[in-house]
Amino acid sequence: MKPAWKSLALVLPLLAACGSPPQPEHAPADPAAETQAAPLTTPTATVRFFTGWTQEQRGAIVRGGQLVVDYDLYRMTDCHNSTYAGQQAWDTLAYVRFLPSGQLFSGSVKQATGSTTFVNKPFVVTVPSDATSVETWFFTSGRTCQSRYDSNYGANYPFPVEAQSPAAVGWAGDWGGSLSRDCVHRDGMEDPIVIDSYVMQRACKWVDADVYVPGVTDAATARPELVQAQVEFSVDGGPLQYKWLSYQGRVGNNQRWRWDLASEPLAYTTWAQYAYAFRYSTDGVSWYRVALGAGPAGGATRTVQRAF
Repeated sequence: MKPAWKSLALVLPLLAACGSPPQPEHAPADPAAETQAAPLTTPTATVRFFTGWTQEQRGAIVRGGQLVVDYDLYRMTDCHNSTYAGQQAWDTLAYVRFLPSGQLFSGSVKQATGSTTFVNKPFVVTVPSDATSVETWFFTSGRTCQSRYDSNYGANYPFPVEAQSPAAVGWAGDWGGSLSRDCVHRDGMEDPIVIDSYVMQRACKWVDADVYVPGVTDAATARPELVQAQVEFSVDGGPLQYKWLSYQGRVGNNQRWRWDLASEPLAYTTWAQYAYAFRYSTDGVSWYRVALGAGPAGGATRTVQRAF
């Protein structure tokens, strides 16, 4: 695929930091269950930009809330070899403009971890109170390279802004998934999940759970970006890790989200047990957790055991 950037005819070979370029069917049985999750706080949404020129939104972008821009620096590497006096001499800036008033914010999305190593740095802004939409673009420049825009061929990357937060998560559960060769979803998921050599080598390995958010998952128009869904897991008692779940579609009045165990390094690392739970949020701060229980705590974790 052709990179989604727009070349500049003449740009001084300066670090971007030295100046800004021109702008080119399931409701909870108990209605009280909707109050089980912690009250919503200032909402936080994330827009992520990946290598391969894809992007996604996680969570509602809400007036007065926080917007996190997470940009993969390997998405556009034109200037990564730009150096000066043996040091890296390049940067990538994120630009965020809110409409209709045009408030513009910018900042670096690069963080050095050594003289020649670096990682992504999220750029965070507060959403103005009058915003109805937001657009983003990116600019990479260096001392010895041709500067580049990542701006969707000048159209930028737009996202809607909500006037208020969605409702809190009301319910989550209905475990299911597949541990078979036919790769078909079946209701119910054993606990623990036992991964033997047959399952490891020949079967699909994924776990599903559903979530209900009033006014969101039962709406006429599917908007999975308004629900933030993650698997929380630890390996052999190690630190907690989090990965985003993948949206599978609407089931009744719910949304279904999946954890693909095949994406984990099950066959290539030493491990005995994964402890896991799913968690869901509509503000990115307060989470409804589901494992062997449900609610803000979610009860004891579920497990995946190794048997190969």
